[in-house]
Amino acid sequence: MKRRPVQGLMAAALLVTSLWSASPAFASSRLGEEVKIDVSQPEVDKAGFDISADYAVWMVEGEKTITLYDLDDNSETQIGNKSSAKTSPRVDGNYVVWIDSRDGGTDVYMYDVSKKKESLVSSGSKVTQLEISGKNIVWDDKSDKGTDIYLYNITSGDVEQITNSGEASNPSVGDTYVAWQDERNGNYDIYTYNLKTKAEKAAVTAKGDQVNPSISEDVIIFEDQSGEYNQVSSYDIAKSKTIKLTDDSSNKSLPHIFDTDFVVIDNGDLYFGEATKTGKRKAASSIYDKLQPRIYDDYVLYAKKDKDSKIRLNLYDIDEKESIPLGEVSGEPSQPAAHDQYVVYISEGNRSDSVILYDVEKGTSKSITKVDASPSRPLVSNHYVVWYDDSEDALFSYNIAKGTTKQVTDEDDDQLPDEKLYKLDGDNLLWVNMDGRPELNVTNLDSGKDTEITTLKKDPLSIDLYGNFVTWVQEESSNKASVYLYDIDEEDDTQIRKNVQVKEAKLGDNFVVWSEYTDTTKPSWDIYSYDIDRGKTASLLRYNDRDQINPQTSRNMMLFEDNRLSPNSKTFYFELYDVEDGSYSDYSWDDEAEVEEATIGGNRLVWIDKRDDDPYVYTMAISDPRDDDDGEEPSNPDPEPEPGDYKEYGILGLMSDGTLSEKMNEAGFDNFVFVFYPGTSNEKTMSLSDAFKDMDNFADLFVSTDLNEINVRVYK
Repeated sequence: MKRRPVQGLMAAALLVTSLWSASPAFASSRLGEEVKIDVSQPEVDKAGFDISADYAVWMVEGEKTITLYDLDDNSETQIGNKSSAKTSPRVDGNYVVWIDSRDGGTDVYMYDVSKKKESLVSSGSKVTQLEISGKNIVWDDKSDKGTDIYLYNITSGDVEQITNSGEASNPSVGDTYVAWQDERNGNYDIYTYNLKTKAEKAAVTAKGDQVNPSISEDVIIFEDQSGEYNQVSSYDIAKSKTIKLTDDSSNKSLPHIFDTDFVVIDNGDLYFGEATKTGKRKAASSIYDKLQPRIYDDYVLYAKKDKDSKIRLNLYDIDEKESIPLGEVSGEPSQPAAHDQYVVYISEGNRSDSVILYDVEKGTSKSITKVDASPSRPLVSNHYVVWYDDSEDALFSYNIAKGTTKQVTDEDDDQLPDEKLYKLDGDNLLWVNMDGRPELNVTNLDSGKDTEITTLKKDPLSIDLYGNFVTWVQEESSNKASVYLYDIDEEDDTQIRKNVQVKEAKLGDNFVVWSEYTDTTKPSWDIYSYDIDRGKTASLLRYNDRDQINPQTSRNMMLFEDNRLSPNSKTFYFELYDVEDGSYSDYSWDDEAEVEEATIGGNRLVWIDKRDDDPYVYTMAISDPRDDDDGEEPSNPDPEPEPGDYKEYGILGLMSDGTLSEKMNEAGFDNFVFVFYPGTSNEKTMSLSDAFKDMDNFADLFVSTDLNEINVRVYK
């Protein structure tokens, strides 16, 4: 019987479901597994990097976006789409350019930093090299007639082909000239093009090959391969004069010039010198010699391999004669927090502290605060990270998807947040305004809308926010306090516990929990709970001896401190309890763990651990992530894709909300594409049509790939 399309779609959906439930390689098998977060410095992709007056650009290994690094405030922004391969990122002024594969070729794209706008510069191209200077972008483009150089003027938007030899490559551009290497005469020579007179000229036509030109003003520096060893020479266009800058028994490669200063790789070491006279000075050793170092003013950006053979970026200060790692996120960690895919913590550096955002799925991390910030107590949930900045007496938020930071509170608006009393849930931030009588406020981070919950008699002992509910503990008298619950929709508060000895209350799925002092013949701290639907209070964990204190909650789970099994009453350990099932969790950390600052958020635990002598952040998933915590879509979602584009989804999300088969039916066989290991060098794609033609390969890919590393693309 001929299979109808709908039957094929259903069969594929069933295959996915059966593999998900049967394969030990998927995410569910990783529950309870400890992950050590060791993020000394990001590993750099071999796509290249660049530096200018205000910015540096590079790509992190395994990612497809470009990191735009602000040299003034040490902040990072991710630019470019997340699915296409990119190479050769370059930056000058407010413009970033790169070679992009998204349209099926290797085209030139540009990003305007000031306007935060991306645009296509060349279309249908086969580009291998490009450079930018001021308003000029140059690249080489291979066609049936050979390879030639093209020029794009950012101001006018005009594209001009400036060579016709079919043998031109490796262009470099300045304010007045374009330089390139050209093989029209059987060997590589250096040619120039005057942007004002539109005249081409042979600049250096010596014997052997002259390659890899780099131009600044009227001076070209290049690699001279005419002798036994490759040397560096410069060419003064105005004087038509060549100077041999080096002449020794080692190979020089990949020179780069700014003004009259140049850098070059010499036998694996980094040297710099002046293009108007011979001689060079060593700046760094054992650098990665496959990537060109880039110089701008007094700074040199270069790559170096570490002891694990991973490529790291370093910045050399010519004046100070010292190198520092760029994008450094190391430092002693503290104050961790987590939520599903993300972990945040404070990195306590020598010069300043910073908030580090770690992506558990991608294994990547970055600093998201400015170099002069004084952040503390970061929280993460859904799309956002929030922290308190002591230098500004304000709360700040970071939009993970957009890579943007915003100050949430402002003392000019009579807003003075408490440095500890704030809570993040989804897109909503609960905080206490201490300007005058304490006020409980909820700020929606998407819209910026502030909602006042209530005004309190005095500072609360604790606050919490979860879904549609707010809870707080209000001190009533010495050692006595009450627990309040507020329904945001109903705009109504309830006193759920009155005049007891309690410090903190936390919200979970349909419950509130707190630790309460029970004054009996054997007084102790015990855990109590309040069922929101039933409106009932009960003792959740009450024992005759010892204490249960400091409960934390996430969804149906509670993390608390206990001392019942300790040798003495002052030694506490952590317990994980499922409030919904009324049972202790089977998940726990390793026996060698030395746990400090443990917290719970989303589907995971996170803590500081000193088992390795130095402190590290560890995390552990204790359940599958929930889609329902994502809340509503952001108020400013990404625009719908243009015809021919696609939307990309995580397959776990489609399976969880039951829309996988729906997406398959909407797209059809050829427009529904599985993506394995998206955004990595191992990325593989297979359309639904191809999956049916080669079911064995399709099944093998599913079984060998974690579901967290499988996306689907639905093409229009």
